[in-house]
Amino acid sequence: MIAFPVPATTTSRFAVAAERIPHDLPGLLRGAGGPYAAHIAGRLGSPHLEVVREDGARLRWDPARILAPRPEDRRRERAFRDAPEFAVVTACAPITDQPRAVQVARAAALHLAAATGGVPADLVTGHILTPPAEERTRFVLADQWLGDELPPFRANGRCTAPDPDRDPEGVNGCSCVRLRTRGLRRFGLPELQIGDVACPHDLAALNVLRTAARRLLTDHWSWLSTGPADRTREVDAALSLAESDFSDFWGTARRVHLVPPNPFQIRLALLTPRLLAVAPPDDITGTVNDWLCGDTLPLGMYDVLHSPADPPHSQAA
Repeated sequence: MIAFPVPATTTSRFAVAAERIPHDLPGLLRGAGGPYAAHIAGRLGSPHLEVVREDGARLRWDPARILAPRPEDRRRERAFRDAPEFAVVTACAPITDQPRAVQVARAAALHLAAATGGVPADLVTGHILTPPAEERTRFVLADQWLGDELPPFRANGRCTAPDPDRDPEGVNGCSCVRLRTRGLRRFGLPELQIGDVACPHDLAALNVLRTAARRLLTDHWSWLSTGPADRTREVDAALSLAESDFSDFWGTARRVHLVPPNPFQIRLALLTPRLLAVAPPDDITGTVNDWLCGDTLPLGMYDVLHSPADPPHSQAA
């Protein structure tokens, strides 16, 4: 078993960059429509939903650190960095109010972006937010909550290992890739990390992190629903992941099929109270790359980068 502290409250921040941000942001939000309108109105002005206008010359955070995970959003990244004015939406809420609290806050930020013609960003993941422009009515972890992205393949040309197309047997040709989630902390969980991954196995490693994150989050909310008095949580270091966990990450009832569909095992290790390492199970010999390209990992982990979620419902849950 491994143990980690669970905070009583967490804070999430979203920013909207625009040429002009109105001074009466609460008034602008009170005119919001959509399924989160009542939630925004009820929380506005409380720690659960605060909104402030900030001048680009006096920021306490650096817009240059906000990145676009998709190449097609690089123009919006530049627009965010160069904007003279910002609106910052903050949600400081009990852990038992998640994920509703962050969904309401992000819905408010998306409404401000639409009203001002601005560019929204998640200050926890450090990413520009991409369409859809309205918050989904149910929680889907794949909706840019995890800050998951692949690093540049071959380390932007800095990797000196043989090209995998020319050395298909080079399973351990390099160890360039280290992946870490950004965003689980707002739900009261440590972030996840996997390292020493060879370039050709980066997508498989990413999908292992995604599946583990969804499973841990599902179990975490079940634990919180019991009303635990202790703020330290223990979980089994050996975690079994199933096809349903991978599909739940994408928010689909149409299963993202993994071949074989049997559960596969990972091992968790506590690096710090806020960071867990993901590694092969104890019965796997060899490196993390031997595990990622072996026959214990389902084949679907190697080729699913994006998957459409089910259509949104009409009412907020």
